[in-house]
Amino acid sequence: MGSVGNVVRLVIFTALVFVATVVLQIYTPATRGYFNLGETAIYAIAAISPPLETAIAAGVGSAIADAVTGYPYFAPGTLVIKFCEGFVVSYLISVLRRRSLRLAKALSVVASVTVGAVITTLGVFKLSGIAELTSVPVSVLGFKAVLISGKISLSPILWVCVGAVITITLLYAVLVRGKENVSLAVSMLLGGMVMVTGYFLYEYFFTNPIVNRVPPMQALFEVPVNFGQALVGLSVALPIASFIARATGGKPGIE
Repeated sequence: MGSVGNVVRLVIFTALVFVATVVLQIYTPATRGYFNLGETAIYAIAAISPPLETAIAAGVGSAIADAVTGYPYFAPGTLVIKFCEGFVVSYLISVLRRRSLRLAKALSVVASVTVGAVITTLGVFKLSGIAELTSVPVSVLGFKAVLISGKISLSPILWVCVGAVITITLLYAVLVRGKENVSLAVSMLLGGMVMVTGYFLYEYFFTNPIVNRVPPMQALFEVPVNFGQALVGLSVALPIASFIARATGGKPGIE
């Protein structure tokens, strides 16, 4: 990463992660965290960049977003968690592409159905109701720009639809789009689990009991939110990565 071109690319990728993270934020009262679209950028970048470059862009871009949108207590954890997530996704993409994917394909089918069922169940029983919605709450020199701010009602029917769409999208990626998408989907799902686990531990041991003074077990409320965040990222990044592969005449990932 010593060349000027690589440094410029890293800066651009970091900025993309930042923008994707701040463009839409849905507040989670139980943990004082928020749903965002950062994974869409991280996963897309992971499909075309080496692990270390992806990790730095993911960690730094996401941490800066936390710091300037009113969540500074998450920034240190985000730096480490998103760094690890980006590294894992990019590394797994490069490794799985070189191996037989028969087992990965079978596991992906099972995972697709399971993910949809879990999202639907947790959404209906845990995430339905009123949610706070904000857009681009960036503070610069005392000025705060918020394009959208308010509350929305999340119906159980919405989560049923979300679960169905996610399942269909993942099954389509696995069964129709071919092997290259299988490796991408598996890599993104496993990287997403790193993010989900990392935030649960960070909230359970630090932000909930020490910063926010709420019961540590409330960290469980953000598990389905972060899980959904990873799945949204996968659903958006997967077709982007496939388009890049077709445009370049090869497969996304690192040789």
